[in-house]
Amino acid sequence: MREPLMTAADWRAHPAYGTVPRIDLLDPGQAWSRLVVVSAHPDDESLGAGGLIAAAHADGLRVYVVLLTAGEASHQGAPGSSRHALATLRLAEMENALARLAPDTPLVFLGALDGQVAEAERAIADSLTDLLGDAEHTLLVAPWSRDGHPDHDAAGRAARVAAERSGAHLLEYPVWFWQRHTADEAPWEQMVCLPLSEEFRETKAAAIECHASQVRPSSDSPGTDALLPDRMLSHFAGTHEHFVWTPASLPTTEPTDG
Repeated sequence: MREPLMTAADWRAHPAYGTVPRIDLLDPGQAWSRLVVVSAHPDDESLGAGGLIAAAHADGLRVYVVLLTAGEASHQGAPGSSRHALATLRLAEMENALARLAPDTPLVFLGALDGQVAEAERAIADSLTDLLGDAEHTLLVAPWSRDGHPDHDAAGRAARVAAERSGAHLLEYPVWFWQRHTADEAPWEQMVCLPLSEEFRETKAAAIECHASQVRPSSDSPGTDALLPDRMLSHFAGTHEHFVWTPASLPTTEPTDG
């Protein structure tokens, strides 16, 4: 994994960090009653929106998480890491993470193939639309469609279609963007943030640790580095979570068939 272009400390020193408009989950003008979080892989939800999930649960919103893939391709070629074994492991890790963030949160697994979310994009958009129903008072949160990871980008596009169809309010969370770009490239004018209390920061950190296959070296392969090294994880340990506030509008191209 290449070194980040900016460290987490550099990002937090930027004048826009934490100063964009704040999310108020209890804003009576929004009257949100439900939070639906889309995760392309197990761990995306904890990294990008773990604090938001914990805060929504604490504020009494109904929370649902929709997982697109089991992340079964994360250790391709590593000894003792078949796709089936990884899928089983990572699904269990996600259930443990959600138990930390928002106990008893329903997890909906759509079963797309890791690395091939774009091929199932139309079906995912349809499934999200059905799940959302009348979503005027729903906050839909998904990976950012410009995050730079193909699965994340496709997940964001599908969520945008579902938001347009259902009337949900859409927030998109960057994951890889923090690692691969600089603060001057961030769409600050479109961003909002959620300040995280110390309690929610600790809850989020505990949820991320539940994804042990991604954040710790493999015990089956001594010397193997963690997929998410500390220099990347530090981007998700800050005092704020940032999201791109995306007006619901159909993308220029229709989702692909799957």
